[in-house]
Amino acid sequence: MITDHEMQEIAPQREILEQEAAQEQRPASRPNRLARRQTTADLMKAHVALMEKELILSKQSDLFRLIQHHYHRLQTWHDQHTGWRIQRSSTVIRLVRHPSTATAGYLYERLKEPKDFACLTWILWYAENRQLTGRGNEQQFLLSQLADQIQEQSTQGTDGDVQFDFRRPADRYSIQRALQYLEDIGGLQLVDGQTREWIEQTGNADVLYEFTDAVRSLVAALNPQVIETASLHLNDPATTLQPALLPGASGTTALLRAWRTLLLGPALFRFDDPIAFDELLAHADAIANELLETFGWLLDIQRDYACIVRASGMSTGPVSILTPYGTNDQIAMLMCQAIRNQVESGAGHAPDSYGCLHITVEDMAELFYSVRERYGEKWGSEARGKSSRSLLNDVYKKMRQAGLIRGPDMAGNILVLPTAARFTVTYEKPEENAPTRSRTKSTSKRAKAAVALELPGL
Repeated sequence: MITDHEMQEIAPQREILEQEAAQEQRPASRPNRLARRQTTADLMKAHVALMEKELILSKQSDLFRLIQHHYHRLQTWHDQHTGWRIQRSSTVIRLVRHPSTATAGYLYERLKEPKDFACLTWILWYAENRQLTGRGNEQQFLLSQLADQIQEQSTQGTDGDVQFDFRRPADRYSIQRALQYLEDIGGLQLVDGQTREWIEQTGNADVLYEFTDAVRSLVAALNPQVIETASLHLNDPATTLQPALLPGASGTTALLRAWRTLLLGPALFRFDDPIAFDELLAHADAIANELLETFGWLLDIQRDYACIVRASGMSTGPVSILTPYGTNDQIAMLMCQAIRNQVESGAGHAPDSYGCLHITVEDMAELFYSVRERYGEKWGSEARGKSSRSLLNDVYKKMRQAGLIRGPDMAGNILVLPTAARFTVTYEKPEENAPTRSRTKSTSKRAKAAVALELPGL
């Protein structure tokens, strides 16, 4: 039973709620609309920055403050959609991402070879080891000391493929790229010396580096168990052409897996995770709207895969297409075109129930020879000078990175993924009245400007 005294307390509260409801029903004033629009734009900028940047440092003051201001809303969104945590301190912010599939995902220009990533992991191990041995207060180190430690530790393993010998130029370039990557994102800084002189073994050249506080964020997120699980999966020859869903990922809900794979790229394939793909289809409109409102990105759903489509000019983020820049990119797209033509004409293999093609290295070599014969004169001098086998291996690597193929496996089998059908490409013919280009410009540069792309369904 409500007393008169309680009624007296309830009445003012009811009036306040009615006033707030009435204010919400009134049309928002122009300043309020502009403020809301700015808040939405700022929140989107913060979301995109967390996805695009490995680390956000306090010296990036405007962006750092923006993410700190919206932290709770950002974390709430990821709690609901990805399950990822935003790691933050007074000096660094980082979105700790956990993949569900062993796909190419984000590509980094600095890191090109498997040993580049191995070097990066060893450098983080070295940073952590300095903390554990009590040398953490002194963050400076010599490149020669780092190289000796990595070489010594790598030789203790049983797999000869991961051993480093920094007398080899290729291994020295790998550690250079890993160090440059860490320097670019703010994990370390160059104190003294020239890295190139050490790479070229000029005299007794050495380089002094210093770890920053930001590297601790990377070390803290380095989970050895996850690395070991993924390594076993990737190094098992039997899994090369099998679905890329990582062991243990099935413990995550299907919708979370769908969001994670979409955001990390290059695509969510029905072949890899049919349950997550079906969940995506069941919530397609809601996910597309959420993706657009949160990041400003579009969702492209095809029969056998889904991927994010971003505005042109965005070079980072989920990889969904190749670009016309670089001969290997051009050849990869031309190979996709050739595969597509074969399927459409009925001359090639038919796709399986997941939209994937099962072909062999002999099939790819035959296609490559025909592509090279027809378009080879338009490629750069470096590509023209390579043997077909060497160039085709480079193209395989590019196509794997872009999520177009998997393999070849040890038996010479290749899995062509349905994303390869996205490309229709051709070299434009120069206009008759177009001014003659300078002879100093390379054929590669002429070809870059001459590739026309058409993405079906976009």
